[in-house]
Amino acid sequence: MKNTIALVVALASGSAFGACDGANWPEKPEVPNGMEASFEEMMEARTAMASYVAAGEAYMECVKPDAFVHNYFVDRLTRAADDFNEEREQFLRREVVAAN
Repeated sequence: MKNTIALVVALASGSAFGACDGANWPEKPEVPNGMEASFEEMMEARTAMASYVAAGEAYMECVKPDAFVHNYFVDRLTRAADDFNEEREQFLRREVVAAN
């Protein structure tokens, strides 16, 4: 199913790639395990996730996909941010327990 969606996305937005010299969908950053990550790792992940979201938004602005493809891209950004936020919550809970 994912391969089918990726193919549809590639075909639907393929003609727009020429208008955006070298535009590529950004690579999703790794999200550290919130139960094991250090403060520095979580801050780096936060910065990387913010950059990923900004790059994804810039890509969509450049490519200007149709509504279906746009929604697919927004879903990818949302899922990535949700993944980070879940691990962030785990990290914060762990820090509270460690502080007590």
